[in-house]
Amino acid sequence: MASNRIVLIESERANAPSFAPALEKKGYAVATHHQIESALGRMGDAPPDLLILDAASMKTSGARMSRTARGALNGVPIVLVVPPGTRLDPHSGATVTLVQPLTPRKLLNRVARLLPGDESFNLELGPIKLNLAQRKVRCRGRDARLTPKQVRLLEVFMHNPGKLLTRATLIRQVWHTDYTGDTRTLDVHMSWLRRSVEEDPRQPALLKTVRGMGYRLDLPAESGGREGR
Repeated sequence: MASNRIVLIESERANAPSFAPALEKKGYAVATHHQIESALGRMGDAPPDLLILDAASMKTSGARMSRTARGALNGVPIVLVVPPGTRLDPHSGATVTLVQPLTPRKLLNRVARLLPGDESFNLELGPIKLNLAQRKVRCRGRDARLTPKQVRLLEVFMHNPGKLLTRATLIRQVWHTDYTGDTRTLDVHMSWLRRSVEEDPRQPALLKTVRGMGYRLDLPAESGGREGR
């Protein structure tokens, strides 16, 4: 596990709590910085396996830092920790957003799912194989790379096969908001996701539209499902 390298961005205040001891105790190689720009500058051509932005310790939402990191670290999982009551930004670029109060154990559980070398970051269901950390999906012999929101969307479907998921449910679980006045963003992401998993996106066999209600993941009758492998 020591080969897994984590960059932690946190407050420089001496009395601010730090996740570094818990991460290091777990065996991760942790490099701690206090500014995203300086951290990115020191990475050079060797990006970490994962980036943690403890925006809560800096008393900020962290959205700007997260977008900066995403632009420089395409493909690297980003865990954003935000203060309680933060209005979550669906365009922050973070792979996972966690809200304080947050225990080190909960953070470690999410980190383990995103790092290479832990099989728990893979989901397999029917013909769909999703790699959460690398944001890749393989379906019926075709590979595709997904955006963080597409990964989360597909993950929600794979945990609920055969179940109608309303637009409100999907928006709440993927975009972390209860606002459903405009569902075009969801519909566009569904269109993109179908291009990655469907043989014919115009006539989807897996990600079905339930008219006027939402969407449902239907699996071929002969396929069984396995998760977390």
